[in-house]
Amino acid sequence: MNSFILSDKYKLELHWKKILRPHSGIIYFIDAYFSGPALANADKINNNDFISIDFCEQLIFLTKKVFTGNFHWGEVIYNNSIVTLKNARFTYDPLLNNIPNLKDNDYLVIDTRNHENEKHMFNLLYPAYVINNDSILYNFRK
Repeated sequence: MNSFILSDKYKLELHWKKILRPHSGIIYFIDAYFSGPALANADKINNNDFISIDFCEQLIFLTKKVFTGNFHWGEVIYNNSIVTLKNARFTYDPLLNNIPNLKDNDYLVIDTRNHENEKHMFNLLYPAYVINNDSILYNFRK
């Protein structure tokens, strides 16, 4: 990810082993975990919580489609430099949102820059970027 422009301090990566899409509006992430430099400065991640993810900043042009949703998780397990997330899932309104077609070998880079304690309450969405397994930014125009 050397060509990815985002300060390492604020990078939170979301990885998984498998994606399941049982129906429109939900994506399950099997064996999901957070990793990355942002964990070193982050507050403890709570069990049974969520963050709102926004893929819009990855788009270079204006679009009629909206790329947002909520990433939920159940139990949180800390293990050295990773945080395992049980029952991880992404929910979105399929009538309003069009979510990238995530693959098993992709991952997300979440920008936590505006979510330090003093700024978090003013920023509801976490910008996120889909990265292919070869560390290339996902091209939404394909």
